[in-house]
Amino acid sequence: MNLIGDVRGKVAVMVDDMIDTAGTIVKGAALLHQEGAREVYACCTHAVFSPPAIERLSGGLLQEVIVTNTLPVAEKNYFPQLTILSVANLLGETIWRVHDDSSVSSIFL
Repeated sequence: MNLIGDVRGKVAVMVDDMIDTAGTIVKGAALLHQEGAREVYACCTHAVFSPPAIERLSGGLLQEVIVTNTLPVAEKNYFPQLTILSVANLLGETIWRVHDDSSVSSIFL
């Protein structure tokens, strides 16, 4: 894994489409800390969270892990750094606009 740029003293935000076993995201977080990042946050759309994801994510490298509820996260997989954001309104509005033959582009701007 390679890091491009200087992260010393900065807040780093890692964004991915999904977190499955969390191997890649935790390796990235470790590298960012090694290179001097002050805080590291992880964000993803789909929280698959296959073992050993919870152990890796709650290991102290990440300030916060922010995911959406596109997949249900079992309560047993909650950990202190986890924040789950709902996409219900976004999906509902999108479905309504498609049904109404209206534009959806303004939703995503």
